[in-house]
Amino acid sequence: MVNLNRWINEVSDDTRVSKLSIPASHQSFCYHTALPSVQCQGASVTKQLEHGIRFLDVRLGRLFTGETKTDGLQVVHSKFPVKIPFPLKFKDALDDVYEFLSKNPSETVIVSIKQEGSDDWDNKNDEFGKVIWDQYVNPNKDKWYLGTDIPRVGDARGKIILFRRFGVQDENLRNQFGFDAPFWQYNTTADDRGHVVAQDFCEITSENLNDKVRYVKDFAKKAQEYNSTNDDKLFVNFTSGSNFFDKNCWPEPVSKAMVEGKIDESFHKGCGIIVLDYAEANDWKLVKELVNSNF
Repeated sequence: MVNLNRWINEVSDDTRVSKLSIPASHQSFCYHTALPSVQCQGASVTKQLEHGIRFLDVRLGRLFTGETKTDGLQVVHSKFPVKIPFPLKFKDALDDVYEFLSKNPSETVIVSIKQEGSDDWDNKNDEFGKVIWDQYVNPNKDKWYLGTDIPRVGDARGKIILFRRFGVQDENLRNQFGFDAPFWQYNTTADDRGHVVAQDFCEITSENLNDKVRYVKDFAKKAQEYNSTNDDKLFVNFTSGSNFFDKNCWPEPVSKAMVEGKIDESFHKGCGIIVLDYAEANDWKLVKELVNSNF
């Protein structure tokens, strides 16, 4: 068993990140006290990272004051705060990642940032993107890998790889602002955008949950087959889905269905980024299987 805390230490410097099997957490910071349908994880981000997670899914919105210049952003799940009664500020969330990487400089962590919450952003003028750049990224540029390409492991050790799920209109800013993945088809089973391919079938019901399990398996196999000879695409495979009106399709039971559906049977070297709810379930079973598949 490889050391989960430092498993990328065992990967050669010249390996592209796209060649790896990467355990990821869906709505990574949704482990605090919140609405039952909002919580997606049962372990802190620090624990997730220590147990092998290397892709964090973060959704951000305005704080209740609406003032971003002084208050920054909070972590949200759709329009809901991930922590009540006090918000989780993005600055505090990032500090957990920075601390882990300072203690484990052999590692790298992909952080996916997506705009959610209120719909009143001026995206034509990059309002959201400029808040991210001005307040979080630019003051800490030495802690981020901001290339627009898929990096080799050696270039990203000790750093956060920015996976940008928001658009940027300013070309000069866009060219120094991380991996560009602002869009893929909604409810897709396999959408190829050139440098990123996504399975994000999310309209789950009790009747189609087995279909979702199959989509995860099929997409992992597709990634493994492609990555056996190529390294120019990131495959992002979401095991999550949502149905607010059906408790059987809330994050925890969906996570259980993935374990019972034996999605780990499809975990082979190069099967891409697998995004999990309740990543700690069954003593981190799926995370361990993913990490070990790299070796």
